[in-house]
Amino acid sequence: MSRRLDGRKVKSLIEMLSGYHRMRGSKDYSESMHSLMDYLIRTGFPKERFKVFEYPADGVTKTGNILSTLAWEPVFGELWLEEPERVFVTSTAVTKVSLVSGSGSSDGWELSPLAIYKGKGDYSGKAVLANDDPVKVFQNAVVEGGARCLVLCHMRKAFEEIGRSLNDLPHMTNSLTIPYDRESADLNTVAFSVTKEKFDILLNHAKSGNAAVGYRVETKMSQGSFEVLQIDATGFKEGPDVLITAHLCHPSPGADDNASGAALATEIARILNDEKFPYSVKIALVPEYLGSVPYALQLKEENRLPMYTINLDMVGADQDKTGSTFILSEVPPYLPQRWGRILELNIRRLLPSNSGYPLKRFGEIPFMAGSDHCAFTTLGIPSPFMGHLPDRFYHSDFDTPQMMDEAELEWVGLSALNTLDQLIKPDPDFLLGVKGKMIGELYRILKTIAGREGSDDLFDLLISNYEGEVLRRIFNDSDNLPSLSPLEPAFESSLGLEWIKTFPQNLKDELGIDFASIADFVVGGAAVVGGREAVELLASVHYRVGIEKVRVLTGWMIERGLLRS
Repeated sequence: MSRRLDGRKVKSLIEMLSGYHRMRGSKDYSESMHSLMDYLIRTGFPKERFKVFEYPADGVTKTGNILSTLAWEPVFGELWLEEPERVFVTSTAVTKVSLVSGSGSSDGWELSPLAIYKGKGDYSGKAVLANDDPVKVFQNAVVEGGARCLVLCHMRKAFEEIGRSLNDLPHMTNSLTIPYDRESADLNTVAFSVTKEKFDILLNHAKSGNAAVGYRVETKMSQGSFEVLQIDATGFKEGPDVLITAHLCHPSPGADDNASGAALATEIARILNDEKFPYSVKIALVPEYLGSVPYALQLKEENRLPMYTINLDMVGADQDKTGSTFILSEVPPYLPQRWGRILELNIRRLLPSNSGYPLKRFGEIPFMAGSDHCAFTTLGIPSPFMGHLPDRFYHSDFDTPQMMDEAELEWVGLSALNTLDQLIKPDPDFLLGVKGKMIGELYRILKTIAGREGSDDLFDLLISNYEGEVLRRIFNDSDNLPSLSPLEPAFESSLGLEWIKTFPQNLKDELGIDFASIADFVVGGAAVVGGREAVELLASVHYRVGIEKVRVLTGWMIERGLLRS
């Protein structure tokens, strides 16, 4: 089956999708979704096996911990320096990401004094020039300071080791977002993203105190819907589903993030259909979080959650061009491990090599938050995530199809397809390697938690998840202790991302850990395990961090109402 996966075909779909400005709830998002449906139908895929789910894009609906945005799309925007001299800065004709997602519209041509952002203050009626986090700038300069316009130069996830910094990429425009829930959108703030080169020009003029910018912006902000496309890849009706997820949204070009995942999932659907694969496999193309969370909760309510999922997010990067590494995010140990380990072993066996020497970079990392696998992981479904990070051109107008690698796409896609093959033709020798990996990891965990608070809550669960009954006798007399306190989520599904903005900077500096991933890990663990000490202990072991740091994070989450104890 897997021999029919052709990276060239996947890359051609990425090229097609990259032309769409795929903002969640927008016309371009819907058209890109229908373009993929048309592609499959023209290959002979049955049209009755598509289903579109819709969820509110109204800026007020809250699903779990995640607040909906409005539907947003840009029409046109341009920005000029007007005083002390006229200089063109940027426009949507140059790059679509020059307008920050969530930007409002201007009243025709507007002129605003240009002020340098200096934290909280009075910016009434001004355009504020800032190189800080857009959400923080929005709160300080607009909500509290009355600014009319934001001119932003900011880069998420800078990695100087691979040349990802503003100074290394002065001509790159970063894709940025300001809040556009209903309350935030009513402020109608105009917002631009500019290159480091243009930011420096504006900064030099702004320092004189008499600079001004002119701009004209038209955007569409309205109530709409977030569409999730579910593709029944096999039409097989018996047994539980396996689900492959990928988010279709993101600004143009958004080739690796995430036209690559959507395109690869679509091509996998075609192959499974052509080969009449005898197992139920569905594909879900979603708006990231805002579609996957309500979709996952709907499946749970209807008792249709899958057996496991595979999430494809940023799966096509050319490692040489982007400086990226192919990664697999592990399934948390409080969930069954078999299918995550099968996927990992397939990735390693298919790793491109010459005479046994690897030609590509691959790494397995602890459970990582930030994508749609979290919507299912926190509902108790094993959901490994494949992607590429760090990436030199992540969230920018340089994330183009030219940065994609056909061989990389084949590597990722074949790893997923070969994992599916184990559903129908289990290979005893292959599964022996999987079993050995699980037993080795289980031994490490049981050895580490033995005799500690919460270990008794975990013992039977871990032996089941790692299929490690052979170790029971060895660790049966470990004097394991129960948890002393209960722990449960305050809501269903993932924490999402917006809460991260409320996490205090002093705690970030003090803890020095991947607090966002550990927090989602704890939410899922609380739902499965139910004991605070047990979940904190397992998080400490999984991430190899001091348990005191996990306890501080858990305590903060309880105080903020994200957990109950």
